[in-house]
Amino acid sequence: MLRRRLNRPAFTLVELLVVIAIIGVLVGLLLPAIQAAREAARRSQCLNNLKQQGLALQTYHDTKRRYPMGRSTLNPFGVSWAFELLPFMEQIAIYEARDPKKRVDDSANATAMRSPVETFFCPSRRGPGADRDFDNDDQPTLTPAVAAGGDYAANAGHHLLVGFIEDTREPDSNLNPATAGPIFTYSSINARQVGDGLSTTFALGERHIVEDPGEARENMLHYYQGDMAFFASDNPNTVLRESEEGLPEDPQNQSRDVFGSEHSSFSHFAFLDGHVSALKHGIDVELFKRLSAIGDDQIVDESQL
Repeated sequence: MLRRRLNRPAFTLVELLVVIAIIGVLVGLLLPAIQAAREAARRSQCLNNLKQQGLALQTYHDTKRRYPMGRSTLNPFGVSWAFELLPFMEQIAIYEARDPKKRVDDSANATAMRSPVETFFCPSRRGPGADRDFDNDDQPTLTPAVAAGGDYAANAGHHLLVGFIEDTREPDSNLNPATAGPIFTYSSINARQVGDGLSTTFALGERHIVEDPGEARENMLHYYQGDMAFFASDNPNTVLRESEEGLPEDPQNQSRDVFGSEHSSFSHFAFLDGHVSALKHGIDVELFKRLSAIGDDQIVDESQL
């Protein structure tokens, strides 16, 4: 007895191609949403990083009766504001590992200078890493790129080199509060000196990093990017930023002196009262300068932020 051959349904080639096309369209629609959700999570983490830094800054002030120096020295023996905040960010082991009698790039300071702290890294740009060069007095680096990095900077004021007289390398005793920020080279500012108000003066913010500095000298890429050893004090472009140029709207901006971020159209800033705000990259330059100065006596229209 012959068995009947069963007719089994199957996809035709045309149907298969249609299904593949539909799946492709759905993936194309979903990917931007997934990427947007991931970036939203990264932005939230970046904001939280600055919130933690801002709280550490307040605790530092309560303990020391002043805000930390932006840079404690101009040589390779000092530390930055970020290093000074470590004990107030549950990173006391890194802080206590430092030997102040040794250069920052000395092997004796490997733990102190080469231990990345996640809170100092914006996840939209990169993860924690110890892959930055130490400064070598504006000469090609002599040490491997093993220093801890970071993505935030302190507000020096209108100009990056507020705080010392450049010709003499001495602290500036005639500091102008109308142009100075709260954290700069040799700074010793306390809350009482912030005449413009803690809620309208920012202390820390995300910093712009030059991605392609062009014809950088050999072994000096990180120097020209303004992205060197984050816990050391001898490179101002790494740990300080100024407000004179405003916020860059162009991600290809070549300045090592400006704040900025990897986020689309805005950057996060921690203010002296502890709150964190996102400022648009198109913010009026004069308004941005008012937010950076500790005592310019100018009114800030918060509706413009």
